[in-house]
Amino acid sequence: MQEKFRTIHYGIGAIGSEVLKVALQRQDIQVVGAIDTHPAKAGRELGEVLGLGRNLGITVSYDAESLLREISADVVVQATNSHLMSAYPQLTQAVTGEKNVISSCEELSYPWVGQGELARKLDRRAKEIGVTVLGAGVNPGFVMDVLPLVLTSPCQEVRSMTVTRVVDTSTQRLQLQVKTGTGLSPTEFRFRVSDGSIGHVGIKESLFMIAETMGWQLDEVKESIEPVLANRRWETDTFIVEKGRVAGMRQTAVATAGNREVIRLELQMSLGAERPHDSIVIDGKPPIKLTIAGGIQGDQATAAIMVNLIPAVVKARPGLLTMRDLPFIPWWSARGWWKEVPGDEHLRVL
Repeated sequence: MQEKFRTIHYGIGAIGSEVLKVALQRQDIQVVGAIDTHPAKAGRELGEVLGLGRNLGITVSYDAESLLREISADVVVQATNSHLMSAYPQLTQAVTGEKNVISSCEELSYPWVGQGELARKLDRRAKEIGVTVLGAGVNPGFVMDVLPLVLTSPCQEVRSMTVTRVVDTSTQRLQLQVKTGTGLSPTEFRFRVSDGSIGHVGIKESLFMIAETMGWQLDEVKESIEPVLANRRWETDTFIVEKGRVAGMRQTAVATAGNREVIRLELQMSLGAERPHDSIVIDGKPPIKLTIAGGIQGDQATAAIMVNLIPAVVKARPGLLTMRDLPFIPWWSARGWWKEVPGDEHLRVL
């Protein structure tokens, strides 16, 4: 009989719902619980909340502590917050409940940079309990950090890398349009940037994951967020954006080492962005350039990554890990490829 991994899902928003729908299609995963504090979801049948047209026999719980204590599960899949400070109490609840955790929290993708104290506390607690905690997603967690690192495998030498991601937000969900400043005036945009309510969370984490994995001692890191202004009138399901108003943003992080640029990460997310794509350019020996026309769809990819990671996280060593600590995780994980690998030596830190 095929081994089934029991999962509890903490957060049933846009990403959490997408993760659940992927997990429910997998024969090796059994969803056993769901948590959400939103009054429109708590207390309702999970299948109804997801709009499946069928019952799953699971009631969405408001009481995370009790559910995590009472229900046996291998993994808690958390999708609630981008910032570790806010996600931390939920993470510690899951760890204390003796559950492994996969979280979409962007700052958790490489928390040793901006949230070192919380990361160390979470790492210690996870090791004491004997469980694994991992931050995962498409960006950060793949497109702008892990994938560029994988592409350096055939290089004898790497001098620098440039990663660009361009997303047309007119085809994306409301939350992404809001966090990129859609519809604001340029003045309002800059105010929102200064208070931290606009911008992609995780670009700094991606940069330092690359730098520390490559062994580059950085001299300086510069980040910037600029508005992309609409060159015509736009109408979306929720916004009317006049010409000259904000249609999105362009965010850049640049790192230098030895008085030369070694990492450049550029992210543009805006209404009608021309030629959406993901590109990675490695100045190395040999040089490498990869372009993904259209770019990787964010929500679908994040959900797939989180679900595909479940077997590896269950079998990984205890503690707070990052994506660079795990082996390459193909879609084939859905078919049980990991069963063929003896022992846990394949899960060692790079």
